[in-house]
Amino acid sequence: MTERVAIIDLGSNSARLIVMTIYHNGAYNLVYNQKEAVRLSEGMAATGMLTTNAMWRAINTLKVFAHMCELVNVDKILAVTTAAVRNAKNGAEFLELVHQHTGIPLKVISGKEEARLGYIGIINTIDVEDALLFDLGGGSTEVTLVRNRQPVKIFSLPFGAVNLTERFSSQDKISDSQLIAMREYVVSEMEKLPWLKRLGLPIVGVGGTARNIAKMDQKHKNYPFPKVHNYRLGLIAFEELWRGLTRTNLTQRRKYPGLSSERADIIVAGTTIVKSLVDISQATNMIISGCGVREGLFLQYYLNKHHSADVIPDILLHSTRNMLLFYKGHEAHAEHVAHLAETMFDKWQSILRLSSRDRRLLRVAATLHDIGITINYYDHARHSAYLVENARLFGLTHREQMLAAVVAGWHNGPAAKYVRNKIYSEFLDQYNWQTARKLALLLSLAESLETTQLGLVREVEPSVVGSQAFLKLITNDPVNIERQAATQHRKWFKKELGFELIIE
Repeated sequence: MTERVAIIDLGSNSARLIVMTIYHNGAYNLVYNQKEAVRLSEGMAATGMLTTNAMWRAINTLKVFAHMCELVNVDKILAVTTAAVRNAKNGAEFLELVHQHTGIPLKVISGKEEARLGYIGIINTIDVEDALLFDLGGGSTEVTLVRNRQPVKIFSLPFGAVNLTERFSSQDKISDSQLIAMREYVVSEMEKLPWLKRLGLPIVGVGGTARNIAKMDQKHKNYPFPKVHNYRLGLIAFEELWRGLTRTNLTQRRKYPGLSSERADIIVAGTTIVKSLVDISQATNMIISGCGVREGLFLQYYLNKHHSADVIPDILLHSTRNMLLFYKGHEAHAEHVAHLAETMFDKWQSILRLSSRDRRLLRVAATLHDIGITINYYDHARHSAYLVENARLFGLTHREQMLAAVVAGWHNGPAAKYVRNKIYSEFLDQYNWQTARKLALLLSLAESLETTQLGLVREVEPSVVGSQAFLKLITNDPVNIERQAATQHRKWFKKELGFELIIE
């Protein structure tokens, strides 16, 4: 049975709604996404109370969300709210008003729970073993130290981009003395956590400030791919970005390339928090995550439903299989092609000279090589490439995802149109193209041995003797069609690897 789950995250700065569909075969997919700026914590600094205006801005937005949930036939709503309501003296009164006017079962979560949900969202979608995670919101910043993919320290800092902006009046141009005071305050709070110091780990950020850091850096570098999730930037680039922002006024920031204009007044405070975290932890580089509390809430719900732990053991295989199921791919065929391709990869390693990472890319491309049939059987290899390029695959860098897309697109043989495709040519260098051709050759051979999709070639035994590569087919049936299809790749094999291919 198909189920629709709405996730609502009412933060101190913005309110977000996502709707996920879980299909009868276990696949899941994002079907709706809406974000509204509500500035719920605006004006709280003075009184510790949510202002009437802020409360009604939030309630009116939640009314719209409730209406959308009805329109798209949502079965379940998981709704949480964070720092602003958590810290407000009139938080309970606000929750009562929300329930009265919208019917949404809004729940206040603690800073620790917020950090845990952010951790679940990040660790299941970004490939890191050890890292410092931060979730920078409007009213608080959650920091989590991760070792071996497990959270070992969690803390919620009492400031975010909105309340720090109010405290130091940094909406417009910030003076040197204001900036020094802001930095001293933030650093003094962070220094209370001895475990934050000198970690020397990657820093992984989630939240509006983090996403805007990625978008500004992408604009500055003319980055060819609009994807923010798993975007990586060096700390010198971030330092330059932060310094540049601290020298601008509000009007200049509203026109700043990549910066959303509704965040222009709070971005100096936001990036200053990040800068302080980078300095104290002596971070090695920065990774931006597009997935946080909302995805954490959904994955916690989804994984518990399937009786799994909160941490997916292999996020790349999990997300690849999810895509295969979502596009209703032929599971047995995809699995068998992947198995044959991997066997050839392992046994011919001496002539291929590829890495274990390339083997992972081969598995992804082989699993998803036929998903383009969903669009149209004719030219489906090209459709598969496009779908792989844009799929929600987790655990690959942007470049690796492009490489996997090209390999999937070449599963019937290489085509020059990929090399001419602007986005691929901007990401892939000569060495990457060479790797793509080798992986595509293995995929094409495996695919041709599964031409009838009956699994007749049960196994292969590849070997190398002198200047010849042998491919022994293990089967109980006459496999004339498969053998003929594989033989057509002998010329390509010789051109790519310099060896004669003998099929036995």
